[in-house]
Amino acid sequence: MKLRTIEISGFKSFADHTKIDFKDGITGIVGPNGSGKSNIIEAIRWVMGETSAKSLRGGKMPDVIFSGTQKRKPLSRAAVSIVFDNSDHFLDSKFDEVMISRRLFRNGESQYELNHQECRLKDILNLFIDTGLGRESLSVISQGKIEEIFNSKPEDRRAIIEEAAGVLEYKQDKRRAESELEKTSGYLERVNDLIVELQKQVEPLEEQAAVAKDYLQQKKRFDRLEQTRLVRTITHNSDLQKRWAKEAEVKQTEAHQLENKLNELVKQRDRLKEQVNQQSKQKDDLQAELVRLNRLEQQLAGEHDLQIERRKYFEQEQTRLTEQIEQVQGQIDAGQQDLKDLEQLTTDLNQQIKKTKQALQLLTDDHQEQKKADLQAQIEDLRAQYVDHLQKLTSLKNQYSFSQQDQKRDEQQRLKVELNLARFNKELQELQTKLAELNQAVANTTEIFQKQTGKLQELTQRRNRLSQEYEEARQQWLDGSDIVHRATSKLEALTSLKNEHTGFYQGVRAVLQQRERFPGLVGPVADVIEVPEQYTVAIETALGSQIQNVVVDTDQTAKSIIEFLKKQRQGRVTFLPRNTLQARTIRSEMLTQVHSLAGFCGVASDLIKVANVDRVVSQHLLGTTLIADNLDHALQISQRIQRRYRVITLAGDVVGVGGTMTGGTMKHGRQGLLQQDQEIKRLQTQIAEMKQKLAIKERHVQELLAQGKQVQGEIAKLTETQRTSEQSKVKAENQVSLTKERIAELERRIKATNFELTQLSPVDDAIQKLPAQISELEAKIQDLKDQTAEKQKQLALFDNDAEARQEQRAELQIKLAKLNEQYSQKEQQFQTARQTQIDLQDRLEEIRRQLVQLQEEQSSSAKSQTQAVNLVDVQKRLKQREEAMTNLQTEWQKAQVAQDRVIADYELTQKQCSEAQSQVQEAQNTLALVESKIELAADQLNDDYQQTFESAQAVVDQSLDDEQLRRELKLLRRGLDELGTVNLGAIAEYERVSTRYNFLKDQKEDLSSSKQQLEQSIAEIDQEASQRFKQTFDQVAEEFGQVFVKMFGGGHAELELTDPDNLLTTGIEIKAQPPGKKLQRLSLLSGGEKSLTAITLLFAILQVKPVPFCILDEVEAAFDDANVDRFAKYLRTFQDTTQFIVITHRKGTMMEADVLYGVTMQESGVSKMVSVSVDEIERREQVG
Repeated sequence: MKLRTIEISGFKSFADHTKIDFKDGITGIVGPNGSGKSNIIEAIRWVMGETSAKSLRGGKMPDVIFSGTQKRKPLSRAAVSIVFDNSDHFLDSKFDEVMISRRLFRNGESQYELNHQECRLKDILNLFIDTGLGRESLSVISQGKIEEIFNSKPEDRRAIIEEAAGVLEYKQDKRRAESELEKTSGYLERVNDLIVELQKQVEPLEEQAAVAKDYLQQKKRFDRLEQTRLVRTITHNSDLQKRWAKEAEVKQTEAHQLENKLNELVKQRDRLKEQVNQQSKQKDDLQAELVRLNRLEQQLAGEHDLQIERRKYFEQEQTRLTEQIEQVQGQIDAGQQDLKDLEQLTTDLNQQIKKTKQALQLLTDDHQEQKKADLQAQIEDLRAQYVDHLQKLTSLKNQYSFSQQDQKRDEQQRLKVELNLARFNKELQELQTKLAELNQAVANTTEIFQKQTGKLQELTQRRNRLSQEYEEARQQWLDGSDIVHRATSKLEALTSLKNEHTGFYQGVRAVLQQRERFPGLVGPVADVIEVPEQYTVAIETALGSQIQNVVVDTDQTAKSIIEFLKKQRQGRVTFLPRNTLQARTIRSEMLTQVHSLAGFCGVASDLIKVANVDRVVSQHLLGTTLIADNLDHALQISQRIQRRYRVITLAGDVVGVGGTMTGGTMKHGRQGLLQQDQEIKRLQTQIAEMKQKLAIKERHVQELLAQGKQVQGEIAKLTETQRTSEQSKVKAENQVSLTKERIAELERRIKATNFELTQLSPVDDAIQKLPAQISELEAKIQDLKDQTAEKQKQLALFDNDAEARQEQRAELQIKLAKLNEQYSQKEQQFQTARQTQIDLQDRLEEIRRQLVQLQEEQSSSAKSQTQAVNLVDVQKRLKQREEAMTNLQTEWQKAQVAQDRVIADYELTQKQCSEAQSQVQEAQNTLALVESKIELAADQLNDDYQQTFESAQAVVDQSLDDEQLRRELKLLRRGLDELGTVNLGAIAEYERVSTRYNFLKDQKEDLSSSKQQLEQSIAEIDQEASQRFKQTFDQVAEEFGQVFVKMFGGGHAELELTDPDNLLTTGIEIKAQPPGKKLQRLSLLSGGEKSLTAITLLFAILQVKPVPFCILDEVEAAFDDANVDRFAKYLRTFQDTTQFIVITHRKGTMMEADVLYGVTMQESGVSKMVSVSVDEIERREQVG
């Protein structure tokens, strides 16, 4: 098959109709950038079924229509037709020539034609399946395709091998099979859910149908006998009511009389109690007063005796202290004069000692001798300095003479060396500056490289993290979707059952199906009420079969529906007309008694929600039913209300009227109508919440996928940038090494020059200073001579005065020793006398303080003498209180006796009153019990049989006595209880449900079989696809190695599977070893090497799976001239099997082309085709 012709009109820049004929071999298309060359390739892809506007460099598909220029208006459509030579019937078509056409209009309408016959896009795509010409095939290779090969992950590269292996058709078949499998699994799950729900009903219905007839027979007999029992109960208890009412009235009168007497005794008791309490308080007060006065009398008597003794002591002590004060004051006065005399004497002695010391100091010979020794030492030191300075002067004069001769000889050599050193230092500074710049460049490049490495690691970690998060989020989304799917299936099953009124009696279901026929029909009780979840079981138990009662607006509506049921023979239904229905409630005093009891939840009618218009319905059905939390509390509540009303627990246990109890478990765990509604609401809420969460998770998955692609693109760009940075870094480091070597060489030469300079006699500043130093030393030597002569004169004066000063110093030392001894004695005496005076003064102050304290105590004692008068008064008051206490005690005893007598009468009367009240309560309780039995029996007649006492007497069975009636009722009740709740429409319901159940089971078997077949088909597809992929991969890998050697002129290349054990998902790793390099992954090669390796892989695939034609879009743009020549020549190896259309700018490729077409834009924005001469190109190349 060959590509023969393409006609383009209005497609992108080809505004005018353009026709291009393609020959065998290589057809080249050339032209400047932007002239529209690539639009030809895109036109071919577009007409062959490309649906992605983005891959055609557009935002949306209408962008491919010519958009107009300044001179031309936009066109309304784009059209492309392509013609293939199919004489070899390569395409699956009976025609030797196949023409495909595609048109697109601005309104979005598109048309496809196959050999001028309108067709679908799918028909065109199917035409190219497994031909190597599909959208993912190698029939069109662009620069993007090349970059995609070396930039993509190994898992993405497998697509090109799959295309070559022809497994795309298998993948499509697999996707279709998986889609069908998913649908089949969904249908199977929904059918299973329906079967499970129906299975819960089939078995109970079967049992209910079996006992329905037995129930009806026993129930009819039971109802008649029960009405007989209730009539007899009312008759018997009416007689008892009259008798106990009279008895209660008599007992009530007796109780009132005793209560009046008891009240009078209470008043007397309280009055006497108050009197006794007051007298007791007075007695306690007098007793406390007596105790206080006794204590006060004893205290005052003791204090009186103590005061007499203290007065005697004060007088004696005052006399003694006064005598001591006079004696101590005399001693102080005498010692004061002696102290003054001693102080004056010590002062005089101290003055004499000071004068003697001063005189002796003047004559002291110690410091004179020291001065003499110092003068002698100074003279010796001056002489030593003189000799030392004289030697230095001689040395300096000799040094100065020799240096004058050496200086002239070295001056010329020094100048030469210094010039060389300056030149070396300048060059060294320049190199050091350059080295600093190079080091900074290396540091900057290293820093950039390290940052890029860190960034690359971060991006890699981020990519891995995003990949993990994506997989986790996707798995969570799949798990959530599965949960929603299962919940939806179950909801659909329950909703289907509800819509079909499954679970209702046949009559109710027939009425509900005719809802539109009866406008006044409101609905069954289950639909009218709304029950909180915690009360569902209790309310459903309370309602029983009444939950299927149907609410209507009026009794006329009920009448018309009953007529319909009779006419259609659809069964029986109980109706609740709003206009005639009467509410039933519990008496308020009864409710008051149970409100505070533990476990009481409320009246059943108050615990449900219902529209105001249907409030009478809830009160009629549930107004006399109480709800308790458990059975124990239910029994307590029932006992408190005297078992007149039903009490039902949250678990569904029943304490009935009169004390009956019903409980246990239901068979098969069947859900009631209310529980079924609760389950539907719960599933609806759950599904809505899960869908919201799934939407959030799905957005999160898409965000993670987009982030992963973005990060992968950043990694690719950063890897290329890092490679460039590494090359720059290596180059800069080489320059640094060369500069360092040059600096080291200069430093060695500078060091050698400096050493040479040090060997020369420098012009020393010290030599220049020698004349000044010589003059300075001569001046110092003269100064030392003068100082030595002066010191020798001072030494001669010390020898003449030494003997006279020695005699005077001895006399003064003797006198000073005597004065010091006298002073020490007098000082000791003075200190002793002064301490004595201080002690006497302290003693005098202490005695005076004691005298003052004694006087204060004596004054206080005098004030206490008045207490003697108080003692007599206290004794008098004490006698008066003792007499009053005696009188009060007598009166208190009399009141106590009277109080005890009244209390005894009160207790006796209280006992009698309690007995009378008990008798009244007993009579009232008995009366209430009798009345409740009458009311209970009447209510039961009304509730259960819609009969009054009068009307029920007509059905009474008089043939049985009371005992026979009781035994037969017991047997019937036991039989009915054993049957449990009976569904009278169970037979018809069972027939309907079982029929649908069997139908669904057959469907399940068919779906299971289909699912198994689909799973087997998918397994076979996977096996065939794996075999084809492996076979093609091995062939491509072998060809890749051979083509690589030809394209690179040597080297080695290979393909590897990343996961050989999983051929359906394994990636493909490309490794290449260009000549002179080591074997490494494709990503580590240079840009040109990557492109050439990718081209090599594509050529290898073409060797294995040739295509009829191949379009190359500037794929050799990155090659150097040598590689372009290899590329162009290698195209010739395919000329027998493949027709090439090459868009190129490279001379080597043009020269290999058999036909050349040129594309220009003579008019801005509009592409034109022109002919190009290969000979002209060769001629221009030779001239150039």
